[in-house]
Amino acid sequence: MPWGSTLIRAKGYKQSNVDDVGSQLKQYAPIVRRIAMQVASRLPRNVQLDDLVQEGMLGLLDAIKRYEPKPGASFETYAKARIRGSIYDSLREEDVIPRHVRDKLTQLERTAEELRQVLGRPPEDSEIASHLGISIEEYFAILDSGMTITIVDDELPEVIDESADQSKTLQQKQLAARIEERLKDLPERERLVLALHYQQDLSFREVAYVMELTPGRISQLHTQALIRLRGMLAKEREENED
Repeated sequence: MPWGSTLIRAKGYKQSNVDDVGSQLKQYAPIVRRIAMQVASRLPRNVQLDDLVQEGMLGLLDAIKRYEPKPGASFETYAKARIRGSIYDSLREEDVIPRHVRDKLTQLERTAEELRQVLGRPPEDSEIASHLGISIEEYFAILDSGMTITIVDDELPEVIDESADQSKTLQQKQLAARIEERLKDLPERERLVLALHYQQDLSFREVAYVMELTPGRISQLHTQALIRLRGMLAKEREENED
């Protein structure tokens, strides 16, 4: 076959790939924006939605390049995991969380786990606040300030999302199994918030409508659920190290 014909065919093949990628980017762009909006709803206002969308599109592009069809794992499922991962990674790199917020959240999650051990059940918000010697209003203010840390500082949001199965490493799968075991120790409303938000892909506003609560209260329940899980997992890790 003449070299000229080979080059023409190769060029056509590359252009076909580019067109296909462009088509997929356009097709799944609404999913990127929806995920970016869900993440943005839990972050400070200075974090720009367009920046999150841009990072999400990079995650989508990465998914297009890496995806290998497997039984029971659709491209959309895989892409959602890569999109979220790309957005979370960019937020971690920015390190937008003040040290005093980290300290307060760490104290809160330790207290929640200590009370759970003593009471044999998940403690009420009022019990945690009382144990810390703060008002319930101050307690909720800490939860509100912690909305970012629960997204940026750990893997929990990604691992809880069962749609990420195809991209999970062995370590993530082990963590997912531990989280699944601990989810039953959460109060019912917190379990429901996590299920609706991560597994049913509902926004906080949509979860609020379903549960007949305000979006602000859903944010607090979401943060509290992740804080409880972090405390449980930290306690479990300490016990395994002893």
